[in-house]
Amino acid sequence: MASAVADASGWAPVPRTVQAVLVMVTLFLLPVAWVGVRAVWALRGRAELFAAAQEHRRQRPTDRQLVDHLRDEHPLTPLWWMLAVFGGLGTLCLGFALPFALADGALHAGALLGAGLAASLTALALAVPGIRRADRQGTQDRKRRTALWSLPNAVERRLAVPLLGTGDGAHLGA
Repeated sequence: MASAVADASGWAPVPRTVQAVLVMVTLFLLPVAWVGVRAVWALRGRAELFAAAQEHRRQRPTDRQLVDHLRDEHPLTPLWWMLAVFGGLGTLCLGFALPFALADGALHAGALLGAGLAASLTALALAVPGIRRADRQGTQDRKRRTALWSLPNAVERRLAVPLLGTGDGAHLGA
């Protein structure tokens, strides 16, 4: 936004490619990075809780630790869903734009759009098995947690709320 204001006011000329790259980073890379960092934090905390539970069987973690790190949904599930959504949107947009670029005789643009389309389809193909694998791992975590600790009802209810906000694991846009 600062680069667009600086360019519009004439204070500092900013090339359109730099502005486009900044928009792409803001819209795509920052959300993926944030979800990834959150997932790594949750995975590390989950591993520490299970390791501590194996050593000290009688000591139950605090409710805050359980809610933060041990949901019924695997911590990587939002990352896989985000990859699936971006891959699907990319496939839709690039697949729609590709015939128009090739019809105008823009071979270079068609090659770039085709490469982007292939990358989007690859991301989509990787995300679907990742979602299924994360669902299986979430089920295994639930079984391990049940075997180690009995939870109070309030914590059980909070843990049952998936990170994506849907009860059945389906995506809101599906």
